[in-house]
Amino acid sequence: MIVKQVENLLAILDLFAKVRRPRTLSQISEALGLPKSSTFNLLETLESQGYIHEMRAWGGYYPTRRLLALAQEIARNDPFVDRLRPVLEWLQEQTGETVLLAHQVDGEIVYLEVIECQHAVRYFAQAGDRRPVQVTSAGKAILSCYSAQERAQFFSKLSFEKYRDATLPNAAAVEADIRASTARGWFENLSEFTPDVLGVGMPLVLDGERLAVSVAGPNFRLLNKRAELATQVGEAVRRIKGLFEGKAPDGSTPAPKSSTDRMEPK
Repeated sequence: MIVKQVENLLAILDLFAKVRRPRTLSQISEALGLPKSSTFNLLETLESQGYIHEMRAWGGYYPTRRLLALAQEIARNDPFVDRLRPVLEWLQEQTGETVLLAHQVDGEIVYLEVIECQHAVRYFAQAGDRRPVQVTSAGKAILSCYSAQERAQFFSKLSFEKYRDATLPNAAAVEADIRASTARGWFENLSEFTPDVLGVGMPLVLDGERLAVSVAGPNFRLLNKRAELATQVGEAVRRIKGLFEGKAPDGSTPAPKSSTDRMEPK
């Protein structure tokens, strides 16, 4: 169930991120299609908590750095992603492309972490971004962790919107792709959602949680490297599983950590 007031509050923050300049009460109200009274109450709440301030000389409201500080503090102390990040960074160095860690929520994948590459032409995404599950390599990898019956139930709730010419049109096509990819050992998205972008992904199951690791980049760089990328993604998955099994990347068992720095997987 969506809480409308929370959704509206987040929409205000998203608006500031998009326009990147102060906005007046009227401008915010008009942009979001909200009554001025409701918009004013939301802005007053954010201002009272120190998340925005009114810049009278500039004619509008703008977020303070408190939100940034809060987000950075949360990100710095995410025990799950922190534990995986070194392997994801290793994978980015090996492939030279953007690396993504994803899980599935309500018919979409959500990126838990994104390690961007430095190429001028690259696949761009941010942690927290969502994509339709059936059109991404990570989403297909996650779906492969379900039984065919579970996937059929899952597909019955999807709209199968046609995003690009390459978008698979229906449940039967996605199911066939997942079965073929499972036999091959890796999953791909060839411009099914984002134009001229290719993704290669593999499933990652940790303590019953279905996740996926993927690499994405422009077709012209990746099209002839898919098998190589799959090998590298597979090695990253193996290394991550080793972390949760208490093994070093080479498969050996490291000395146990002290009780002060041991972190149990969630």
